[in-house]
Amino acid sequence: MKIIKFICRWSWRLVLAAVLFFNVRLYTASPLPSSNQAIAPELLNQLRANRSAIDNGAPARMQQLFPEGAYFCYVLHGLTWVEASLRDPALVPQAIDEAKQALLHLDSAECKSSFPPELPPDHGMFYSAWKVHLQAGVVLLQQGQVEENLDSLRTQCDAIEVSLSEAETPFLASYRGCVWPCDTIPAIHAMKIYDHVTKEERYKDVISNWLDDVAKRLDPETGLIPHTANVNDGQPLDGARATSQVILLRLLSDVDPEFSAKQYEIFRNRYLNTLIGLPCVREYPTGVSGSGDVDSGPLIFERCLSGTVFTIGLAQIYGDQEVADAISTTGEVVGLPWTSGNEKRYVGGVLPVGDIMVTYSQNARCWLGETSHQPASPRSVSQFWRWPVHFLSLLFLIPTIFGLLRNRFFSRASEDQVA
Repeated sequence: MKIIKFICRWSWRLVLAAVLFFNVRLYTASPLPSSNQAIAPELLNQLRANRSAIDNGAPARMQQLFPEGAYFCYVLHGLTWVEASLRDPALVPQAIDEAKQALLHLDSAECKSSFPPELPPDHGMFYSAWKVHLQAGVVLLQQGQVEENLDSLRTQCDAIEVSLSEAETPFLASYRGCVWPCDTIPAIHAMKIYDHVTKEERYKDVISNWLDDVAKRLDPETGLIPHTANVNDGQPLDGARATSQVILLRLLSDVDPEFSAKQYEIFRNRYLNTLIGLPCVREYPTGVSGSGDVDSGPLIFERCLSGTVFTIGLAQIYGDQEVADAISTTGEVVGLPWTSGNEKRYVGGVLPVGDIMVTYSQNARCWLGETSHQPASPRSVSQFWRWPVHFLSLLFLIPTIFGLLRNRFFSRASEDQVA
């Protein structure tokens, strides 16, 4: 009986300590970089941890969880290095090496296995677009000075251009009969980078026509690019959702800054939200309900965890730094980060692709231009945003502490009576 009481007493003490720790940690400094010309304080520790996870089989493990698990591990790790070196030119040699390693893996049977080989332009748009996007990153870092890599980028972009010209839709399929418009934007972004580096304007008309076609196929509910589209004509099948908006808007900022700024304004008005005061993102726009799926993952009171993580990067790109800092600070609490041996992981590194996504989001910046886009009115975060958490914690702590003190009082009273 004494052992049970001892376990219960210390269990409650641990819970109390955890609650206090959570509340205090909400006041730690943001882990994000201070400017577009700086890297996050622990970025290199995160990249080392991600590299270690990849070398130890993380892509194969993540592939068992969802169809693009291995692909995302490699491509997002490579892209994070690209953007890190855009912040710090001293990292360019290593970034090129890491990105090239990732590209080699994307060509492997492991990464191609989930994608239909017969779909144009090469295993479908998802596979083609993200691969050419990473190739564009290499070319950008090399400023087009390596002819072999520039040729490879041009060949891939040309193939995508042909596929788009032959279709009646600006959104090509990633799987048989399945189209996600956000899968096309990495390819359009790659074309933009090619033109920027070479000054050829080779894809100027393609990009312009694509934007015109997209503008005719916006979600009527929100005015944003839809989540899914008809495979034949690209008309919306599903409304706009955060899972795809956080990808579309991040890359659209370089393709068409004016259009993307308007789209982001709608996004932050309809999707940015809070949960117990903590900034987060709804998967569906305000006023619309829905359930989670393989794209979004499980939703918590209609809030999307992956969408919230990616919004860290999105908010930085569009100048909403307070939003990005608040979400990141919360992540440093609930993610239980741990740095050991110059490697930083979240939740013990049990979900490596999650760590890779966090690193990719925290390191986000525009590829073209030295500064982020500035919204007409940046979204400020109340200085009291942590208070709802404190209030709920007090609702839990006060009766718990009272109960512990009462038990201690009665325990002493019993001991006195026995004495």
